[in-house]
Amino acid sequence: MEESLLRILSQYVSSRAAENLVRRALTLGRPSRPEDWARLVEEGIWPELRRLLPFREMPPELKAWVRERRSQAPPEEEEEGEEAALWEAVDLEDPALRARLAQRLARLEGVVGVVVAGESGREELFAGEPVSLDPAHLLLRRQGYRTFYAVFGERLVALRALGQGYVGIAAHKEINVGRLLHGLRRLVNAKEVEG
Repeated sequence: MEESLLRILSQYVSSRAAENLVRRALTLGRPSRPEDWARLVEEGIWPELRRLLPFREMPPELKAWVRERRSQAPPEEEEEGEEAALWEAVDLEDPALRARLAQRLARLEGVVGVVVAGESGREELFAGEPVSLDPAHLLLRRQGYRTFYAVFGERLVALRALGQGYVGIAAHKEINVGRLLHGLRRLVNAKEVEG
């Protein structure tokens, strides 16, 4: 699978750059199933490729490659995956719920800081010097983002927009990005669910 992925990526970047993209994504763990390869591309390689090149959406060849990997998943596993991916409604305007969410996220392995920000307040927990995530959230909000991550030096920063607020996580760059993003994508604004 890696060879076919490298061939597709080499259509857009140099072979060496394609190898680097894949190698960096694989530091998070080598996928064992086709659907894991699809997730690796969607959550690890595609955001990096988009950062490097002016793509608005995933190129057709890469999208087809991901779709093909997803179609190789056994139906029973897909159903179990859908069950496991139930949404978690969060209310960022309730101080107690904000604090509980921040504490839970701060306990995740590799996480060094959490910001849970609503319109009426925020909860910040950092092991060390705080990182200001508001500027990134405001800038990305103009672009219509829902979930975003980037690596800055030794830190990874991930954001999930929820209504007018957001959930932000700062972590060691060795963290399993796919698992982290999956967890963030499960979060939905309680107001959107209710109405």
